[in-house]
Amino acid sequence: MVLKEKFHEGIVLFEIDGINMIGNSTTGVFLGLDEQGSCLVNKIMKESNIIHISSSDEKLINVLYKNDFFKKEDEDSFSIKAAYVHVTDRCNLHCIGCYSYVNKRNTKKDLRFEEICEIFKKLNDFNIKQVVISGGEPFIREDLKDICKYAQSLGISLSIITNGTLSSEVYTKVLPYLQEIAVSIDGYNKDTYFIRDKGIMPKVIETVKFLKDKIPTKMIATLHKKNAIYMREYAKLSKTLNVPFSFSVLTIDINNPIFKDYILDKNEFELMSAYLGDQKDVVIQDSPMNGFNLQCKTRCEAGRKFISVAADGTVYPCHMLHSDELKLGNILDKNLKDIIISKTNPFLNISVDSLEGCKDCKYKYFCGGNCRARSYLSTHSIYKNDDLCEVAYSHIDDKFQNLKKVYKL
Repeated sequence: MVLKEKFHEGIVLFEIDGINMIGNSTTGVFLGLDEQGSCLVNKIMKESNIIHISSSDEKLINVLYKNDFFKKEDEDSFSIKAAYVHVTDRCNLHCIGCYSYVNKRNTKKDLRFEEICEIFKKLNDFNIKQVVISGGEPFIREDLKDICKYAQSLGISLSIITNGTLSSEVYTKVLPYLQEIAVSIDGYNKDTYFIRDKGIMPKVIETVKFLKDKIPTKMIATLHKKNAIYMREYAKLSKTLNVPFSFSVLTIDINNPIFKDYILDKNEFELMSAYLGDQKDVVIQDSPMNGFNLQCKTRCEAGRKFISVAADGTVYPCHMLHSDELKLGNILDKNLKDIIISKTNPFLNISVDSLEGCKDCKYKYFCGGNCRARSYLSTHSIYKNDDLCEVAYSHIDDKFQNLKKVYKL
């Protein structure tokens, strides 16, 4: 067997507890290697010439082919896969720590329908086929149905985030053009509230019940100091409604005194870690804490695999990073590729190997450095530790040690 191909740039070799591994950060697949396998993959990494493969190595090579470890001739190493599009800044609620909050948001003028369509056209021209519509509250726009209908006509798959407080008639008009809807929830029953307006949970639960039989529906609960102890209660709500859910972490500027009562500390992180240890289906977004599956990661993909378009057309690396110093350009004024590959995009060359506190961690290629937005909002740097670092390390370590037991490594 003759091997002409080389590994693509997303391949990493690493070792944990004496076990040699090769990982594909594009797909998340990783393989353990024996001594012979390690010699082979190191040879492929280092040599530029055609390599002759012995019959005893063919099985490993076939597994590597099957899991897309090798470069393809037509492969584009630069490819944005998904985008957030904020169709309005306006909102009918007043949530503490809203990631998309802007001053005087309800006096902001929305982009015209034609301008929103131009944004979707440019995303489609760049072959971005997965879009999350967000806001503000996107269903406030009276032309949301027409926006979604246009995006669907381009072959774009749409999901949308709502606070679940609008009328069923408003939702019904838009549903035919969506693939999924996510309802943000605050409390874990009709009576509880933490960071959102008091008294809305009965309506939110009613909306979830209305939507779940009409479209794939999920709930997202935001974790913070005041509700982290109730993770199991959110799980019970999910089970009662028969609707899947995930957690996000309240990502805020920890130096802002407004948020001091909501900032997670070591106690809450330990609670989260203990809870996640017994759950296989619970996901914390933007973290490696997503059930029992370990995956190979080398970076946060903000600004590389996904972007966020603000309600004025400004492009940012991530929906959690709508900061003036991280503006990449305006999609209505510039070519999208020029915006993404410009020198103003600090995420193009970032990897876990360049992050403080991460480059020497043995689990760095299972974590990828976690979320750069949490790092930025805590430290004003995208190169420092994520606040969830210790929890993620503990969670990954539990998974890896269990993997060693299962395979008797």
